[in-house]
Amino acid sequence: MSLMSIGGLRRRFSGLSGYSVIVGVIARITLIIGIVLLIPALVAVIYNELNEAKAFFLVSIIVISSSYLASRVVKIPQNITIPEAFIISGISWLLVSFIGALPYLLTINLALLDAYFESMSGFTTTGMTILSNLETLPKSILFWRSLTQWIGGLGILMMFIVLAGPLSGTSILRLYIVEAREIKIRASTWITVRDMWLIYMLYTLLATIVLLFLGMDPFNAVTHAFTALATGGFSTKDSSIAGFNNVNIEAALTFFEFIGATNFLAHYRLFRYGVKDFIKYYEVKYYIILIALASLLVSCDLMFNYGLDALNSLRYSVFQVVAIVTTTGYQTADISIWPRFSKTLLLILMFVGGQQCSTGGSIKLGRLVIAAKVLKNQIERLYLPSAVIKPVKINSHIIDENEAMKILAYISMYILLIIVGTIALIALGYEPFSALSAIASAQGNVGPAYISLYELAPVGKALLVFHMWLGRLEVVPVVALFTPQLWRLARRHTTEST
Repeated sequence: MSLMSIGGLRRRFSGLSGYSVIVGVIARITLIIGIVLLIPALVAVIYNELNEAKAFFLVSIIVISSSYLASRVVKIPQNITIPEAFIISGISWLLVSFIGALPYLLTINLALLDAYFESMSGFTTTGMTILSNLETLPKSILFWRSLTQWIGGLGILMMFIVLAGPLSGTSILRLYIVEAREIKIRASTWITVRDMWLIYMLYTLLATIVLLFLGMDPFNAVTHAFTALATGGFSTKDSSIAGFNNVNIEAALTFFEFIGATNFLAHYRLFRYGVKDFIKYYEVKYYIILIALASLLVSCDLMFNYGLDALNSLRYSVFQVVAIVTTTGYQTADISIWPRFSKTLLLILMFVGGQQCSTGGSIKLGRLVIAAKVLKNQIERLYLPSAVIKPVKINSHIIDENEAMKILAYISMYILLIIVGTIALIALGYEPFSALSAIASAQGNVGPAYISLYELAPVGKALLVFHMWLGRLEVVPVVALFTPQLWRLARRHTTEST
């Protein structure tokens, strides 16, 4: 297309739309995803899956060409406002999940809702699946499932930030924050994102090497390294990790799930100051204590109420506790038939989730620690003299009142939305405990639930898709999308800038 025709389209578009900044950024995000689609296409060629290769290439070409045209037509300014960042974040995840669903539609003939469910579950690293007979599926499709989780682990906007053209530091920070990131490991946001990707890729390479050494074939080693570090949980086997029946592989995956769910700031401290500083970081310290205590309780329950011996009860309990609390969702056992106490404890862990600034989902341990300290502080104020000032501290950081209120408001909103979703599933005829587990698992991006997804009604699947999206963006950007004022503010800015 000539420069003159592109210029004409640009003038027409800017005159018709007040959201050109939003469209321009999203076009560049989908362009990146279109390029990424060439990777499973290459995998399909390697495994001689010609029909799948054609499907991936077709989707890739369509997405790349249309996104490239839109990105040339719509120029984006360096400055992106907060309302625009919210809209970009919310819509990007919906659109990218739709693009990710197309290979499922074209290769294994899934219905549109099922394909979208699988794609959203992948990109949000939830790990819920409606696919069966995984061992018979094309290798390229299994690779695509794992790759979507690896990309989603750090985030779609995080990939855009590190690969896209120059934006102002303020714009990068806003995009970083609206994709559920708050903590920076470096002063510059762009350098923070770059370093997070470098750490992420390093751990992925290390996980692949370890899994190869422990006996996995190259394909399974790569795909499980992707989903372990992303705390996603997609596997290549119907029985998940139980299909390998290898305690060493289970131990390695448990370690890398923990690594994936650990705050990137703690990883940065590990590389810079050593293991001692890593262990002393408050989230890491509390995480280890939580996992040890929960594993011990589940292990005792499995011994006394499920008939397992001490060694096997410890093996299963540690693996499942880590898989659930990190929101990875791998399985080595059918937890739906475990004793009620263990099932309830695992359900509670679904609300805890990973650490802040990690690939883990749910409420996040750091927020819960701060909330507990704030509540403790408020109780102590009831009997301390009014003149006494007792700040809430995390390490050497003082939590001010505004920060504390934001955290408490977020936790309240998170739980309220789970209650609403659970009531909706109960209204569809599902038993309350099972309904709660499904909504908590979807919104926490965990995966396992005490409900059969294969028997789930279409409305139920759509509800879970919504909660996956809601949980991955940590509620606020999604809720904001449904407020007319956000759209008015975004349109006003963009119209004035054009």
